[in-house]
Amino acid sequence: MDVQSRVVERDCPACQTPASQGKILPYGNTEWPMRECGSCGFVYLERAPIYERLSEEFAWEKTSQAEKSQREEREPVKQGLSRAFKTFRQKVIKRNKLPELIEKYVASGKVLDIGCAAGGILASLPAQYTPFGIEVSRQLAMQAGSLVRPRGGDIVHDNALNGCTQLPGNTFTGVLMSAFLEHEVDPKNLLAQVARVLKPEGVVIIKVPNYGSWNRSVRKERWCGFRLPDHVNYFTPQSLLSMVIEQGLTPVQFGLGDRQPTSDNMWMVAKPANTRT
Repeated sequence: MDVQSRVVERDCPACQTPASQGKILPYGNTEWPMRECGSCGFVYLERAPIYERLSEEFAWEKTSQAEKSQREEREPVKQGLSRAFKTFRQKVIKRNKLPELIEKYVASGKVLDIGCAAGGILASLPAQYTPFGIEVSRQLAMQAGSLVRPRGGDIVHDNALNGCTQLPGNTFTGVLMSAFLEHEVDPKNLLAQVARVLKPEGVVIIKVPNYGSWNRSVRKERWCGFRLPDHVNYFTPQSLLSMVIEQGLTPVQFGLGDRQPTSDNMWMVAKPANTRT
């Protein structure tokens, strides 16, 4: 397979403005160039791996370990402090936002985790939820399947967009996309599919890196949100809000506390448009 057939050449995924009209940013490289759209300002990788490469060559369990090793080598002191703070937060603050949002907004029923990895989040769901997932990595999909099938759920081994199209509409009370939408080559169509598979009272919970964060401006190319080539979309609060609304969803929760400029990540809870909270 030649190089060109192993990548997807992308125009702006938010407004389809040709990539040639955008500005090259210094955060990419010659193999994986990063653009800022000349029309809407959305930031994205102009070239992305095809889905099959995400299943094997760039599978999450491989790239995450490689990224961790690179950061340890490049900034050992910072990484040590980051681990210490994470341990402190887990032991002292004891806050995990995803379970809190699920408990607050997701009714009993079927819950879909897009990009479910080995099924850790699905396995931790309370008994009132039936866990389903979509995972592009073959190995992780098999691991997740062994966890969810005893509870009546299932895993689709496919990329997120194809996997969603295989699912019936009006099915899930909750869809989880925690640290996933930044990986999706076609985020608009995926969000449209999410709106389709949700029940009218259902919600989607989204977590993505915050390209608009102050830390990104300070850290520049060393910002933790940059991961080439599997992070292909870089959302600001406004670009995430615009894309979600355009694809038939409306925010239920997206306050300042969910998108602080001091945070490297942001959270949103959204529901199908024209339904009551």
